[in-house]
Order: sequence, then structure tokens, then C-alpha cells
Amino acid sequence: MYKKTVSLFLILITLSCTQQEIKEPGEQILVNIDNKVTISLNEFLRRAEYTIRPPYARDNSYLTKKVILNSLIAEKLFALEAGEDNDFLKQEEIQLFIKGRREQAMRQYMHYLEATELVRIDTAEIKKYYPYAGREYDISYFVIPDSLQSANKEILKKTPDFKSLYQQVYGDTSAPKRKVTFHNSENQVVLDALYGQDVKKNQVLQPMRIENGMLYMKVLGWKNTMAITENQVLERSKKIKEALTMNKSSVIWNKKVAEIMKGKTVSFDESTFWEITQIFYELYFSTQEKKIESIQEKIWDIEKDPEQAFQSLEDRSILNKPLLTIDGQTWTVADFRKELIRHPLVYRDRRMPARSFAKELRLAIADLIRDKYVTEEAYKKGYDKVNIVQRNERMWKDALVSVYERDKYLKSVNEKRDAGKNYISIIGDHLNSFVDSLQVKYYKKIELDFDAFENITLSTIDLYTSQRNQPFQQVVPMFPILTTDHMIEYVTKMKKEQN
Repeated sequence: MYKKTVSLFLILITLSCTQQEIKEPGEQILVNIDNKVTISLNEFLRRAEYTIRPPYARDNSYLTKKVILNSLIAEKLFALEAGEDNDFLKQEEIQLFIKGRREQAMRQYMHYLEATELVRIDTAEIKKYYPYAGREYDISYFVIPDSLQSANKEILKKTPDFKSLYQQVYGDTSAPKRKVTFHNSENQVVLDALYGQDVKKNQVLQPMRIENGMLYMKVLGWKNTMAITENQVLERSKKIKEALTMNKSSVIWNKKVAEIMKGKTVSFDESTFWEITQIFYELYFSTQEKKIESIQEKIWDIEKDPEQAFQSLEDRSILNKPLLTIDGQTWTVADFRKELIRHPLVYRDRRMPARSFAKELRLAIADLIRDKYVTEEAYKKGYDKVNIVQRNERMWKDALVSVYERDKYLKSVNEKRDAGKNYISIIGDHLNSFVDSLQVKYYKKIELDFDAFENITLSTIDLYTSQRNQPFQQVVPMFPILTTDHMIEYVTKMKKEQN
């Protein structure tokens, strides 16, 4: 299985609108279900390509495309049958999760419209980085935060060598190491230092000003991948442009966010914060069978288990204690938990040493608060009304409801087998016939754009697409495990005026 990380730029690159009025991007409707809900061509492609499909829906044959189509339609039918007023959707944590999904899409679209779309990259810039863009560097690095600058003023004045400086400031024997490629360097300063000039092996670069500190870096070496064929050359130029666009749009965006946050300060109740830090620390650095990458994967990521999102802290006595104050408003730990459902924490440094955890937790909470204010601005501008935002929200809501309704149905027929191991036989014994009954109910009420459908070409490679540095990293819900049926006689040809 390949794991693919998709940038904010790549997800939204096809969108087009202006700041004065939020023009909705064009959508091609692939499926219309009883004039109540639709599936766009883009939604079909993303659901089929951005997550792992089961073995019965993995190739690119026309039959397999029909299985995928039936599965996605079945998901919508399950949700339609459940209705908007069902008990599952009434749960507060589910409502908060769906709201969080909507708000992340709003911020992403706002970023695209008000930052990414403003960036222009010329050929000269691409040529500047091209000679070195194939390098994967091995570097040693450390950051001296602003808070430590004054305490180490004399050491910094003497300008000792890289190793000595790290040892004197941090007391450790050797600085951290990591690999850097052109495409994973998200800081323009670092990009310029490593890829905007010809550096030498063992060269210590000039200290670089980054957010909240100074970055020190030593180049240990690199391996270089050459672009030889015409396609490789074009692809490298394209990726350079994408990386530069992402970095430059971040500069524009950060200025906008700074304006939104101007004058706002957050203060923590230190006693409660350290209690929370201990709880999160134990989870983050737990040594269970599967090492977790972040706390949201353990208790806050309700993409995996919505109804268990709060359970880990349910018996804690600190829920009513004040945690922080922002703009004169106090958040208790219980308030904070609700915010986490809408916005799981994102740690800036996921490879942090244990001693840095409290600082990283504080920064992650500050970023959550920042996004909360950005979201308020997005609501004021009407980003919640944009069609692709609403489609994204509906996609997640329907996916969650369909899983709930599927499991409820299986329970009603006394199905007790392990679904993870026996899903094929469970589909054959129960779900195929149930989905057939829904197809009969909606017979000829479902319209399909056959021309668009027949032109779809799918990859046969397993891809799992994630969004780095986003609260919700999973781009689309998991593939709906509902039917293996490939018959589509129940659909009718779409009237062309819909597209």
C-alpha cells in the first residue's frame, strides 16, 4: 500500500472564485438521487481514489466501476432512509464532528481564495531552484527559541562551532538529525538556504529566523535524483511551482491571520494546564502495541469511533476546572474537550522529545484557538454556503450515518461475526439483499450521467491520501462496505440540463 500526502494546494487547485463575491466552483453532477441528494463526479473520484478500496472493488474494469457506484449510492440511500431527525445525528459529539468537518473545509477554501489564488510564480524563480531540487539532504539542526536567546547571550556572542553551541545550550551530545526534500520543506527560509544556492557537505548555514526562534543547521550530505526524461523535467518544474506557491501563499495567509488575531491574548491556568499536560503526555508517549502519532488518533479522532470520543476523560475530576482565558472568556476543561471534537490538536513537531511536550501542547492549543477565530471570519464571509463546503459536510454526514444504520441493521438480524474478518460473507448473507430492497424502492428515481461515468478511469494502486498539518487529516471517509452488486438497472439516464 502506498501512503500519499496531499497538500492544501493540490486539493483545491481546480477551484476558482473571487474575493468580492464567493463564486462557487463548477461541479459536474454524476448522480441525482430523487432530487434530494447528488454525487458529483469529483466526489466519486475522490471516494474511489483517496482511500483503500476492498478487493472486490479494486481494479479498473467497467464492472468494478459499477460496484463502486452502487456502494456510493447505497451509502446515500442508507442516510436518506435514516432521515435528518435520527438519534445518531442528535448526539452532541456527532454534531460537533460534522461541524468541525464543515469548518475545516471553510478554512481551506478561504485559504485558497484569499492566499493561494493570489500567488504568481515566474519562470526565473523555477530556474533558481531547479538545479538543486532533486537533492534529499541529511541535516543536523536545532532551534534556540526566543525565550532562550537572552539567557544564552554570552554563548551566542562567542559564536562557538555548531556542535559546541548545541552542547552548551542544551547539554546533549549531538543535535537532532533529519532528512529534507524540496517538497517537504514548508518554510521558505529553509527552502532558500538549501535549494536556492549550492551548499557544501558539512557546511554550517547561517542562522535563520523562523517563528519564535533561530534555526541552526548543518548539511551532513545529500543524495541527488536527476530528472532525465522530458516528463521528469516537466514534473520537477511543476512540483517546484507547487512548493513555491504553497510557501508564498502561507506568507500571505499568515499576514491575514495575524490581522484577525491582533490584540487577542490567551492565558492558561497553569495548575489545570499541567494536569492536562500529564494526561496527554501519558497518551502521547504510551508504549502500546501500535505507537500513536498524536492524541487525536487515540481518543479525539471520531472519524474512527465517533461515540467513544469523550470516553477517555469521562471520569476525570478536572472537567469543570478553568483551563484558559481568551478575550475575557474562560474555557473549562469540558469546554476544551468540545472544541477538540471540532478541531483535533495538531502538533507542530510530531517528533518532539519528551521534554518539549508541554511547549508543543501549548502551541497546539493556541493554534486551535487561532483557527476558531479564522472560522468565525469565514462564517461572516459566507464560506459555509459554498457548494463544495456543503458537499464535503454532506459526504461526511452521510458516511457516518450509513455506518451507524448498517451496523444497526446487522444487529437486528443477529449478525455477530467479526465484520473486519468476515465482511465479504456478511455482505453476501445480509447487506446485498438489503441494498437491493433500497434499489427497488428508488427504482428509476436515481439518475446517472452515463457518458461521464463511462469515461472515468481509476487507478489500481492502493492509495491513502492524507492532509498534513490539518486537524482532520483523512481527506474522505473510508470506502463504504455495503454491497458487491454490479447491476445498475435501477438507475436511469440523467437529463443533460442538470450539468
